[in-house]
Amino acid sequence: MKGGCMLLNSRMHQKLTIGAALVSLLCCCSGSHICDGVEDETPVHHLSTKTSYFNAEKDESYWENFKKEVWGCAAQQMWLLNRHGTRYPTQNDIGSLMNTLPSMSQQIEANHHQGRGCLRQEDLEQISNWFPPYSSRDKEQLQEVGYDELFSIGEYWRNMFPHLFNVTYDPAKFKVDYTVKNRTGQSAYHFFRGMFGEDAVGNIEFPQPYSPNFILRFYKACPRWLREVYKNNETTYKERRLFVQTEEFQSMAHAVSARLGFMHPLKPREIVAIYDECRYETAWWPARRSAWCSAFSPSDFEVMEYHQDLKYYYEDSYGHPLNSKTACRTLADLYTNMRMTVNNGVAKPQGIFYFAHDKTIFKVLAGLGLFRPPQHLKHNNFAEMRNRYWRTSFVSPFSANVAFVLYRCGLEFKVGTFFQGQPTPLKEICQGVTCRWEEISPWLNENYKTCDLSKLCMMHDEL
Repeated sequence: MKGGCMLLNSRMHQKLTIGAALVSLLCCCSGSHICDGVEDETPVHHLSTKTSYFNAEKDESYWENFKKEVWGCAAQQMWLLNRHGTRYPTQNDIGSLMNTLPSMSQQIEANHHQGRGCLRQEDLEQISNWFPPYSSRDKEQLQEVGYDELFSIGEYWRNMFPHLFNVTYDPAKFKVDYTVKNRTGQSAYHFFRGMFGEDAVGNIEFPQPYSPNFILRFYKACPRWLREVYKNNETTYKERRLFVQTEEFQSMAHAVSARLGFMHPLKPREIVAIYDECRYETAWWPARRSAWCSAFSPSDFEVMEYHQDLKYYYEDSYGHPLNSKTACRTLADLYTNMRMTVNNGVAKPQGIFYFAHDKTIFKVLAGLGLFRPPQHLKHNNFAEMRNRYWRTSFVSPFSANVAFVLYRCGLEFKVGTFFQGQPTPLKEICQGVTCRWEEISPWLNENYKTCDLSKLCMMHDEL
């Protein structure tokens, strides 16, 4: 029955346990709630940190005012922080997915043959014949669509500022850095391929990554953050644990389980595995729909996104004050480069390009006060936060980027902030879409010029 439940005949009912019959009854009698939603399209722009850059929402509402503010100005220097592009799963994720999904796919097929579940035939066939599209050698590597994302971003900035970037590459004019993870180096390569062209990129001498990198991966070198935030299961992940126990999450778990024909609610880790495969496949192959996504209705996707948001909000953003403070070296680097250009009148370098990870993006955005929600995300305010601006799908999809462009406007300088390539006002720092140097400079100077990570992170206590 397309888009609905497979109805049980009397003979099937006799063979099924009472639990199975109840699940079937739940599915069939509540079709509008559980079964009908499977035909809806996957919300490709709301898949948390696994959202493709090409699908991510971008706020274009500030362009008109931005153009007015920089009319007659000339861009002098650009500072860019870019998350790596769409990647393959981590080693841990590959292990979890391969340990869960192959056997589950066979069970889902068996469930439907026994009259339970309500997947469409084409989705059932795709799941039944599913084979992991990756192996351990692919772990954490950039996936092909990630090449395209970074290429398009490099091309975008070249077209935006041709006098800065539509030029012959000169190592004296451009600085590039990335972390020790291959995916960030690969991202840098494809970004430069888009910015300077196929022929030029082969002649660019990329730097050797190093660790610890206090600008791009500062959190890994911060014992205090690792202890108080990242490894603090009691407080950092408390809201997420409590959310799993809420009616919203439990209803989603029951609906997903019934949709797939299981006689008992799946475990949260099993639902997360299905959700992760759905998200990865959606990012990798935007032209086709992953059958794993058919387990979720639109409202289920909202619940799963919030489940992810509760993790990253406390682990990497406004949920803990230490998160934004650890980004001080990164923002100090922004301030130092632009201050030198303002003081000297010459941009050296004129392009600073950094490639890092979602954790870096989250913390830098929090350090700037961008997208700060009016209240903390909690396990019990899902309904109130439904239209929140801070959501991982928006704040840090694959290839997320934040850029600062220093403009000379006659005798003064202005700084334009771009998020995902769109003008974005720093509302906690200045009034306009852009900031006058006299506005942003004192703020950066006060908050980030002096950055003692050793003291902040208590490194001396750990060594």
